[in-house]
Amino acid sequence: MRRCLTSLAVLGILFTTTVIWACSVPVFRYALERWPADKYSAVVFHRGGLTPEQQKLISHFDQEGTIAQKSANVELKLVDLDAEPAQEDVELWKVQKTETLPLLVVRTPLPAPVPAGFWSGELTEENINRLIDSPLRQNIAKQLVSGQTAVWVFLESGDAEKDKAARELLVKELKRMEKILKLPEIEQADIEQGLVSVSPDSLKLKFSIVTCSRDDSAEQYLTHMLLATENDLKDFDSEPMTLPVFGRGRVLYALIGKGINPGTIEQACRDLTGPCTCQVKDQNPGTDLLMSVPWEKLVTPTAQDEKELPPLTGLTSFSNSDAENQDPASMVQLSGNKADPGNAGSEKTTTKEAVKSDSVEEAVSTEPREETLLTAEKSGPASVHYKIELFLLAGAVVLVIILAGSYMLLARKQ
Repeated sequence: MRRCLTSLAVLGILFTTTVIWACSVPVFRYALERWPADKYSAVVFHRGGLTPEQQKLISHFDQEGTIAQKSANVELKLVDLDAEPAQEDVELWKVQKTETLPLLVVRTPLPAPVPAGFWSGELTEENINRLIDSPLRQNIAKQLVSGQTAVWVFLESGDAEKDKAARELLVKELKRMEKILKLPEIEQADIEQGLVSVSPDSLKLKFSIVTCSRDDSAEQYLTHMLLATENDLKDFDSEPMTLPVFGRGRVLYALIGKGINPGTIEQACRDLTGPCTCQVKDQNPGTDLLMSVPWEKLVTPTAQDEKELPPLTGLTSFSNSDAENQDPASMVQLSGNKADPGNAGSEKTTTKEAVKSDSVEEAVSTEPREETLLTAEKSGPASVHYKIELFLLAGAVVLVIILAGSYMLLARKQ
């Protein structure tokens, strides 16, 4: 009997915790406002001291360096192979199978789907610049900040017939999703707790598509990054692939080849637009992209003047032709208003496309509410009483569950 009561108590606590951690804000919006982008790991292998030129390159990763100024979500780790490095660093070095030094190895955030790193190469300014940013990533960021629910990256396979069929199906289904899906009604309690900073009426369902060619040199690093969001995506290089991006550049999962179908597309869209059942980011699927975007400044809880993302400075190897490949219709003007984050999903299938962006419909920017419904801080006895009432309510729920369970057990014995 005591064991049963203990189990019921634990279940009651878990039930109460689940209720507390669930919220009615759509996943895509919650992710945009509250999930900071995970940091990538840039490991630089070298032997002995670095030359002044190499030290200058390393300084880009300093707190006052250009990478920090561009708000890129990446951190540096130096590994001197002559200074008895940690065993895990030695293993990472061996897996690269090269004698190039200094060597830059970049890994996705932990737990890394590809532990050996998704890219490695010489430590040069060009490689650093191309790794942290690209025209397509800036395009994606602009659309997310301007109000898109999610931006679907279509990664081409190189087979024109396959790519055309998969992309047309994706366009058709996303238009259908915009018509049939409904956003959850945001509860007043969640608004009062500040879980969403814009008026619920301003949140819109809007999907767009950007295409990325695997042969595009300007997006070479992004392509490697996308294929590293899951550990086996490189095995599908002959199939089109599509990956929905939401929040602050978070990739949900890949749909591949025949997996790009009405069922999987609808499931992904429902995952992104449904209520955020778990506010803990790590308990949701997805992998963040490495991007140079000041999300904290662009996604704010108050009205602000129209802003543009910072220009791509320092990317000297991007040619004018690369910029001209952008589809002007897709380069949505950045609104100072906030965008929508997304939820995570389940299935996997794929698709890909070039550096231009193709909106399924016109982008819809969200508008911040005119006034906050609750002040950011509360003081005085009313606040204390409110907290006590919440605590007592949670305890009452647990007690009811325990009593109900006890009653059922006694009834069965009789």
